[in-house]
Amino acid sequence: MNKICFGCGAKLQSVDEAKEGYVPDGKLESSDYCKRCFRMVNYGEKGKSSTPKRIDEILKTVNKNAKHVVFMADFINVFDEVMNIFKKIRVPKTLVISKSDIIPKNVSFAQIRNYLRTVYKVHDDVVFTSNKTSLNTFMKKIHGLEEVYFLGLTNAGKSTLLNSIIEKSGAKSKKLTTSYKENTTQDFIRIKLGEVTLIDSPGFVIDNFELDKFTNVSSEIKPVTYQNKVPTTYKIGDAFSLSVDGKTSAVFYFSKSIDIKRFYNKKVVGTTFKVRGNSDVVICGLGFIKFTEDAELTMPQDVMKYMNIRPSLVGGVYE
Repeated sequence: MNKICFGCGAKLQSVDEAKEGYVPDGKLESSDYCKRCFRMVNYGEKGKSSTPKRIDEILKTVNKNAKHVVFMADFINVFDEVMNIFKKIRVPKTLVISKSDIIPKNVSFAQIRNYLRTVYKVHDDVVFTSNKTSLNTFMKKIHGLEEVYFLGLTNAGKSTLLNSIIEKSGAKSKKLTTSYKENTTQDFIRIKLGEVTLIDSPGFVIDNFELDKFTNVSSEIKPVTYQNKVPTTYKIGDAFSLSVDGKTSAVFYFSKSIDIKRFYNKKVVGTTFKVRGNSDVVICGLGFIKFTEDAELTMPQDVMKYMNIRPSLVGGVYE
């Protein structure tokens, strides 16, 4: 019988070290993890899948087999592409906003729920989780269900939440591997906890901005506001620079560890586009900037594919 790695779901094999699921020869029967996951669990190394499952493949499996789905997205990465994936799930589902401890204090859970209903027509259950919050509310949502699939963007916190559930249940199951690299989970992993089976899925891989470097946001985001009165260039840490032309407040929602600097008469070379007032410019996996008034932005071309524009989540309209 084929064994799978409990950390990532890949089939264990001792034939080719370059392929997924490799364990050293002679350790196949005794191993619960592949070499990659073993080193992640025991030595804190980071790993990355070479063959991520396509989004449509995952959705096809889920819509055919699942009875209930938990879909996870963190506070930063709520935008059209993510929410369109959520809408394609055709079975009963719960939306989990993970890493809720990074949400600024001026943004309430009720405001976010109202935003999701108004902008994305989300009328499903919405739950907020973090490393610091109690799991009781979430556990009540899945109580009595026989089987629950966990879906979401890679690095959305699926495996972390599942590990918390395993610990809370008192089960002796081994932990799933977690990482700030994309696509840590490579195939579906089934976890039997009493009467319920939890199924971890491969993370959805969309364009991301150095996820391993920028998404380890573990503390509350504190917005920084600048009054943009003349054309100004903002340098966002070592990530990228952005030019803003327009009289607008620019509110930056990034990790405190990312330094933001301002320059004048220093134009960015790239793509120029317009943003309407009360909009967020989201950089996938990194953060977002709220603009209160219409503005013209210039962003490097190689950063554009990581950029999304949404009605401002923190605009105060949805309170």
